[in-house]
Amino acid sequence: MPYSITFVGVNGVGKSTNLSKVCFWLIQNGLRVLIAACDTFRSGAVEQLQVHVRNLSMPSVNGATNSKGRVELYEKGYGKDAAGTVKEAIAYTKDNDFDVVLIDTPLMRALANLVAANDPDKIIFVGEALVGNEAVDQLTKFDRALRDFSSASGSGKGRGLWDTVDDKVGAALSMTYVTGQPIIFSDVARHTDLRQMRVANVV
Repeated sequence: MPYSITFVGVNGVGKSTNLSKVCFWLIQNGLRVLIAACDTFRSGAVEQLQVHVRNLSMPSVNGATNSKGRVELYEKGYGKDAAGTVKEAIAYTKDNDFDVVLIDTPLMRALANLVAANDPDKIIFVGEALVGNEAVDQLTKFDRALRDFSSASGSGKGRGLWDTVDDKVGAALSMTYVTGQPIIFSDVARHTDLRQMRVANVV
């Protein structure tokens, strides 16, 4: 059974870019990854993922050996039902021996339906350090919407948090305090520089 990870966050914080960095990290660890393009509403969302997958598919991309064939994009175009696209992508993942499916997500109500219908293993919120406590407000609203529109909230999945842009971690610490959930990675704004969040690195 493939492991499924759903990426959530407001438009413009780097969900798709950070999804591709997680994909790179997984490739480096020898896993086959399917990226599911389920933001079927935002113009350019599918094309952005196509570029990421093309770059990630280059042989020996940035130190990842045998990357060709380790990543693939699953997309059905725009205007489709996001929850249905995820269900099809997960079935495709099983049939084609992928280890992980990374799910790029749509607008909030559609996202809640997607989560309720497909029960992902992990939900990762992508937050941005430069917006300060606005990121805490964004996360609170996302969690409330998931609770209101689906049964995902409180399911024990553990929403991973993400602080992007650089080593500024104030907002990330506030998000952790408010939610009680861990920060999985910190993206320090270099193309492939994805760090596991460790207290000693930021305190």
